[in-house]
Amino acid sequence: MKILGIIPARGGSKGVPGKNVRQFDGKPLLAYAVEAARESSKISKLVVNTEDKEISEVAKNLKCEVIHRNHEMAADNSPVIDAVLQTLNFLKENNNEEYDAVLLLQPTAPLRTGSDIDAAVKLLKSNPEKDAVISMAKVEDHHPARMYSIKEESLICQMPEYETRNRQELPELYIRNGCIYLVRTSVLKKEKTLIPPKKLAYIMESKWSVNVDTEMDAILLNELLKKWKKQKR
Repeated sequence: MKILGIIPARGGSKGVPGKNVRQFDGKPLLAYAVEAARESSKISKLVVNTEDKEISEVAKNLKCEVIHRNHEMAADNSPVIDAVLQTLNFLKENNNEEYDAVLLLQPTAPLRTGSDIDAAVKLLKSNPEKDAVISMAKVEDHHPARMYSIKEESLICQMPEYETRNRQELPELYIRNGCIYLVRTSVLKKEKTLIPPKKLAYIMESKWSVNVDTEMDAILLNELLKKWKKQKR
């Protein structure tokens, strides 16, 4: 199975300015996605897709191929699928390269390893009837049974049958942790989504789930990295 690894890294973040090149424990955030990809034995090619000159320079310093996207595809509300499809089209038109599956590695969810990637690939290869593998983490404190909407000033529980249950009685639920999106290329092009209907979960430990979207997330990541690196040794 030929797998294309894509790291989508746009500039212009408002929540955490310059986050993809910001230093975390002595490395730019982008480097953690690159390192995980290189630890994997399953990725055929790795590219960084960006519109930002500084990110491009950091990627090149990390010895990564860079595919440039235009600024219209790098707005706050730009779907990442557009960057993925652009990358596939670029490689087909310019290098005549085609891949069986695409692995999206968001730099903002950095706590993954090459072993995680290899396990996700193995899961997809072992299940030819499925179209994707998405990394998940078990929902812990923020369970939907504890969530409410407000309608006409009234609180409405999202899972009323479990509203008063103890934590131990709540059903196990999972949330996307942003680390791995692995999708068959044919399905990705047809459905134009990284989350097709026929998908499998690759479960990861929830204690390492962090997405750097706010300054508080950046603080949390710096603390988690110290423990995460000890575990990796």
